[in-house]
Amino acid sequence: MIRLRDVGFRYDAGGANGTSAPVALRQLSFEVPQGGFRWLLGPSGAGKSSLLRLLALGARPTSGMLEILGSDIGHASRTALARLRRRIGVVHQDFRLLPDLPVFDNIALPLRLQHRPEDEVHDEVHAILDWVGLASRAEARPPQLSGGEQQRVAIARAVIHRPALVLADEPTNALDEYQANRLMELFRDLSGLGTTILVATHNDALIRRYPAHELELAQGRLVRNG
Repeated sequence: MIRLRDVGFRYDAGGANGTSAPVALRQLSFEVPQGGFRWLLGPSGAGKSSLLRLLALGARPTSGMLEILGSDIGHASRTALARLRRRIGVVHQDFRLLPDLPVFDNIALPLRLQHRPEDEVHDEVHAILDWVGLASRAEARPPQLSGGEQQRVAIARAVIHRPALVLADEPTNALDEYQANRLMELFRDLSGLGTTILVATHNDALIRRYPAHELELAQGRLVRNG
């Protein structure tokens, strides 16, 4: 469950001449139930990335109430936030893979943070490598991969630990149509199993192919919820 009540967010750094910091989000209020799927829409600069940053616990709201998976983020301790992050999977636009680690170890990271047995890690990682079509690239480093391959590694890492919440920022940008459709089928399956999913995208064809509830932002405000 995600719940926002009049959430505002302002970046810390103001202007050098003493001007106030820019406001990224203004009085957002909406809810997403457990297992809900939402498209997050809006032009560049609308506030989508700022909202995803809040939901990924990369920052706290400046005002209002943000509740994620039963926790009030504005009042949660650092320890509580660290535990909560382990229940969230994030697919970043820029992948954010660890360049010096093999693909296998990049994907295994969430499982190892959960202290899962190594034989279980081995089986889970190889299974998802097969699913994303990268079984032969397990020992490659991210710089050796194409953009599409890196995107698939990032997706595998985000979902391998079966998170309660998945946040994806333009996850199909580097994927061909076949892989994009496979990803959407995976998201649909995860949603059916109770995972809450938010996907930010500009891909109109994908939105038409997989119609779902839409949250649209403009200038930091929610202008459509339906």
